[in-house]
Amino acid sequence: MSKTIYPKTRVDALWQKVPWLLLTLLFVVCTSEQSMAQTLRVEGVITSSTGETMPGVNVLIKGTTTGTASDVDGNYSLSVPSSESVLVFSFIGYVTKEVTVGNASTLNVVMEEDLASLSEVIVVGYGTQERAKVTGAISSVGAEDISALPVTNLAASLQGRAAGVAVTNTGSPGTDPIVRIRGIGTVGNNDPLYVIDGMPAGGLNQINPADIESVEILKDASTAAIYGSRGANGVILVTTKKGKVGKPMVSLDAYYGSQKAWKTLDLLNKNQYLAFGTELLENANQPLPARFGDLGEFANVETDWQEEMFRTAPIQDYNLSVAGGTENAIYNFSLGYFAQDGIMRGTDFERVSLRSNSEFKVNKRVKVGETLTIAYSNRNNEPFSGGRSQLEHIVKSVPYIPVYDDTRLGGFRATDRVDGSDPENPVLNATLRENNNQDYKILGSAYVNVNILDGLNYRFLVGLDVALGNTFQYTPSFNAGDFSVSTFAAISQTRSTFVSPLFSNQFTYTKDIGKHHFDLLAVLERQTSTFSSLTGSGQNSLTNDVRELQGVENQTTTSSKTEYALISYVGRVNYDYAQKYLFSASIRRDGGSRFGPDNKWGTFPSVSLGWRVSQEGFMQGLTALSDLKLRASYGETGNDRIGDYVYQATLNSNLFYNFDGSLLSGSTITALANADLKWETTKMKNIGIDLGFWSDKFTLSFEWFENTTEDMILGVPIPHSLGYDGAPVANVGTVKNDGVEFTLGYQLNAGDFSLVLDGNMGFVNNELISLGTGNTIFGPSFQGDAMTLTEEGQPIAYFYGWIADGLFQSGENTSMQPNAAAGDIKFRDINEDGVIDANDRTNLGHYLPDFTYGLNAKANFKGFDFTMFWQGVSGNEIFNNLRYHTEGMTRLFNASTVVLDRWTPSNTDTDVPRAINSDPNRNSRASSRFVEDGSYLRLKNISLGYSFGADKLSNWSKGHVSGVRVYVSAQNLVTITDYSGYDPEIGVRTGINSSLGMGIDYGQFPAARTFLGGIQVSF
Repeated sequence: MSKTIYPKTRVDALWQKVPWLLLTLLFVVCTSEQSMAQTLRVEGVITSSTGETMPGVNVLIKGTTTGTASDVDGNYSLSVPSSESVLVFSFIGYVTKEVTVGNASTLNVVMEEDLASLSEVIVVGYGTQERAKVTGAISSVGAEDISALPVTNLAASLQGRAAGVAVTNTGSPGTDPIVRIRGIGTVGNNDPLYVIDGMPAGGLNQINPADIESVEILKDASTAAIYGSRGANGVILVTTKKGKVGKPMVSLDAYYGSQKAWKTLDLLNKNQYLAFGTELLENANQPLPARFGDLGEFANVETDWQEEMFRTAPIQDYNLSVAGGTENAIYNFSLGYFAQDGIMRGTDFERVSLRSNSEFKVNKRVKVGETLTIAYSNRNNEPFSGGRSQLEHIVKSVPYIPVYDDTRLGGFRATDRVDGSDPENPVLNATLRENNNQDYKILGSAYVNVNILDGLNYRFLVGLDVALGNTFQYTPSFNAGDFSVSTFAAISQTRSTFVSPLFSNQFTYTKDIGKHHFDLLAVLERQTSTFSSLTGSGQNSLTNDVRELQGVENQTTTSSKTEYALISYVGRVNYDYAQKYLFSASIRRDGGSRFGPDNKWGTFPSVSLGWRVSQEGFMQGLTALSDLKLRASYGETGNDRIGDYVYQATLNSNLFYNFDGSLLSGSTITALANADLKWETTKMKNIGIDLGFWSDKFTLSFEWFENTTEDMILGVPIPHSLGYDGAPVANVGTVKNDGVEFTLGYQLNAGDFSLVLDGNMGFVNNELISLGTGNTIFGPSFQGDAMTLTEEGQPIAYFYGWIADGLFQSGENTSMQPNAAAGDIKFRDINEDGVIDANDRTNLGHYLPDFTYGLNAKANFKGFDFTMFWQGVSGNEIFNNLRYHTEGMTRLFNASTVVLDRWTPSNTDTDVPRAINSDPNRNSRASSRFVEDGSYLRLKNISLGYSFGADKLSNWSKGHVSGVRVYVSAQNLVTITDYSGYDPEIGVRTGINSSLGMGIDYGQFPAARTFLGGIQVSF
């Protein structure tokens, strides 16, 4: 038997460790037993300060993720590791409370309302107000939502964010979207008033969205009537970011991405085009183009004009800001750069902006401050050559014509007479034609606030809005084909100046008498504006290298100047008793220079009432209902956007008369004066209900409104025998808009996870009650047909035309349409008189949606954040005029592959008419054939980000970097629609009345699908 003998040193070492091993084991056992012995079960009831039990309160053991939530009766139960454990109680709208367990097994907690949350302050006209006391219809959009989308214009970021606010993008980068608040009240200007830091101003393209703190949209009279003659179309209040007391905080926000067209159309290829063109002309017994017999040098050419014009385009944005302050001075400075190339060649937008906001406390009663924006923008616009949009040129272009030809002057190629077609080369237009806008913006204000007495304050504000514009258009000489020739370089330049100063004196007085609270406002202000422009144009037949007007041929110069002045007196009183019974009334007296001597002044009153029912004693037993407020308002607002000098007779001096064989210049009155012209007045009614459940975990707002516009300004028809070119204008129309709006919200906080959902939906109905004169108003026309009509009993500018009722088949009676044959469209005999004529036109739909909606979801888990935003419209129609060009088959142009299913004697089961040049039956007249459902649902934005907090950054940044967030985002990722065009979001074409021509797709610049990545760093 053997045994192992250890060296003495090893045995001694092992033996020496035994006591320590035993001690360690004993310590672990004792500690475990002690821990098990100290495990406690804590339970209790959570109530509010008024005694109601509170369900859904989060209860966490501090420093861990272990926790629970109170049940429907406010009860909770939780095991804690020791008596030293700290429980954290939290709930939305209440102050977070921490309680040490101690030796208690029962721990009841009373939650205190978070007064800061309940007293959320929002911006209203000429001041601020607690959200709980607001009695009008106001929608608020915060900085996070505004900056979520990569847009050039503030208005575009509001799309889908507020109920009753319809925002429609209108084209290439840098163009202004169309904003409509609660419908349309006039055939004139329906744009809302924008007020930026207290200064009524325009030029939103020069306002950097990253500089904006919040936007409030005033939708009813109790909120908008404070702006009187400019408030009828709603008011959008923009507040830029201010500094806060604290050490300087430097923030950098940057993103870069790429954009692409999310959809293209199926167009005919070369062989399909030749076959289609042959049938089109042969059906009309017309000869084929000479090129059809022999393509010659173009035999192997196959041009995809969409691929040539659409591109992957970059978008980028960089913003640097510094903010901070002391008790005596706060500041916020920012510098921004934004650049966006269009997804179609020849379009882009670039902006550089500088903002400075600061405020200084002179002493305990006096503050002075300023807001200042300086911006420069450069925009290359989509050319509209020959009256056609670029998309129209694209879909019409011949597929066997090459884009380039080095042998031609200018280097491009287009069709010749032997091709029998005359579309312009869109790449040529994008490359050679220049249409550029450069704009400079200075928008600022300086103010002094004086606390005269306790509660009484005086604010004197001086604002200035300056806009300098330079529009440059240039087309060199070129020769791309028989229909695309310019023998000289054409140059045009317009320089414009807009200056608008504001002087405002504002007195406010607040007073509390017991539970009575008074808030009084008085304002006296004056704002003027002057706009002037100078345009020069000419031709240079010698060279393309000189791009200045100096020395050009056929030089012409024109200029214009308009002035406007508005002086206003404003008064408002807000009253509440114990924050339960609310009252607000305002009155504004405006005097404007746009109206006749007897009607320069208008008065605009409003009154509103509110009742916070949830604050009543009899409501305290309803624990689930945290807020219930009833609101009602009535008031009058005005619309003064009719143009300057409209009430006066106008003279035209550009006339020449023959006297004894000599031409002498003369002048004549072109339109009669109307000294009685006055404001368009909108009478607004609004009823609202605000609800909150479980401490506002769920929220719901409901609005009913009715806006009636009276004295709408229209041209009054007069006999031609009177000898005037234009009709005088008068107050003759009445329009009504009514509808309902819903806004819903939900918030969840569960440990490290939080979720916020909010949605909105707005319904509106528009009706023209009266035109006064009884006449109708025709909108823009195409091929001799008016596409919209405005008449009594119908919405403004409804789509107007014939109803397509199938196709004629061989042998059918075509006597009602004498020029029809088999394969042509049958149009419905509306008046049943046996003849198809202009009297058979009818209402084909309207561009205003039945309702608009938006849904926003935000989630956070630890350092991750996720956002998803859907936006849509439903029930609107689009007049797809681009289909006239792709499916009209009236002339030889390229077309959509839809025409491959055209009617032929062997293909009769189709709704696509026959192909015949000159279209004798007028198959392509304005009709239901081209009116489509414009409803869509779009995933407007989806993003995923991760934030590194200061604790995670401390090792390598040594405390210099306080936060880093990285994110990826996609815009317009999904669009669900039945619309056949490029994009269902249709505004209005350049040069078309935005009230009478909305929703007509002439080939509008489509929205882009965007992917981007960004980083936000704070120091």
